[in-house]
Amino acid sequence: MFEYIYQRKILWLLLGVMLGLAFQFSLDVIFSLIYRNHSLISPPTNYLFSIAITFIIMYGLAKLAGWMNRRVSWEKAPGVRFYFQIIAITIFVLMVVMGLRTLINLLLSEGQFIRLTDEVVVSVYFLVVSLLLVFLDIGLHLLTRWRNSLAEIERFRKENLETQFEMLRMQVNPHFLFNSLNTLSSLIYQNQDTAASYVREMATVYRYILEQRKADIVKLHEEMTFVRSYMVLLSLRFEDKIALDVNISDDYNEKVVPPLTVQILIENAVKHNIASLRKPLHISISTRPDNTLVVTNNLQPKADAGYSTGIGLGNIQSRLSLLTDRQATVTKTDDTFTVAIPLLDARENKLINW
Repeated sequence: MFEYIYQRKILWLLLGVMLGLAFQFSLDVIFSLIYRNHSLISPPTNYLFSIAITFIIMYGLAKLAGWMNRRVSWEKAPGVRFYFQIIAITIFVLMVVMGLRTLINLLLSEGQFIRLTDEVVVSVYFLVVSLLLVFLDIGLHLLTRWRNSLAEIERFRKENLETQFEMLRMQVNPHFLFNSLNTLSSLIYQNQDTAASYVREMATVYRYILEQRKADIVKLHEEMTFVRSYMVLLSLRFEDKIALDVNISDDYNEKVVPPLTVQILIENAVKHNIASLRKPLHISISTRPDNTLVVTNNLQPKADAGYSTGIGLGNIQSRLSLLTDRQATVTKTDDTFTVAIPLLDARENKLINW
């Protein structure tokens, strides 16, 4: 603080004059309470002398602070710095005040007796005020360091969240590709024409995935456009064995979700449930007034769901936790499996707002 003020001359001069005047006036008040005959208003020379001492003390405090910042920093040895600064300032202030006042009194008092108690009162008063200013300086310094530390912690926390989100996002693409190629390998043996159409549609779908690979969130209407393209892939494989019912209000088109959220839920439903002509898999996607997207499928689990990467729903939950405090909810009954995904506003993205 003292170095900062010293570098700004106008502020330095203004503060020095104001403190000098305040010092002398408060001393006059103190001595008028001690001595009945002491005037409440001292001669102008006393005020000028007080201002001069104040400037000398302020200059010394600024230079001491700068010197100690170079020799004993708060970061390396805070305890040593604190005690060293207090001791150094105490010695400096007492020497300046007592030395100068004694010298002036000897020069101007014309041999009159100098009250030692008065000089002690003045010196202690200047010392106490100086120490209060030093404590204020230390408090401001520690407050600044604390605020900078909080900002640094928030920066690291945000970087950590972004890293976690990027890792989760990188999981999704291989997850989709693994399942798509697994499906394609089955179609090649069953129907090569269907497999060729599947490859073309897969290219269209994967283009969307590549376009959204850097996105934290995507608008719901964009996600649903992708989902409809993805359903073309499923229809090539399952034909009439899967039915999709979409009932989304236009009011929610501008809401956002993590990319591929709905696709992952559909993929999991297909992965873990029977889809046949006798037992078709019904998947419904709808919105609710509480700003949620609901994906429901009839529950008809396979006896053996086969190999799974184990990502799916856990990936969605993890990505949501990095974006918002709201979480997906899962409801399972004897007949249905339902996942409710919170629909977000773009400003809810914690990766941006932190």
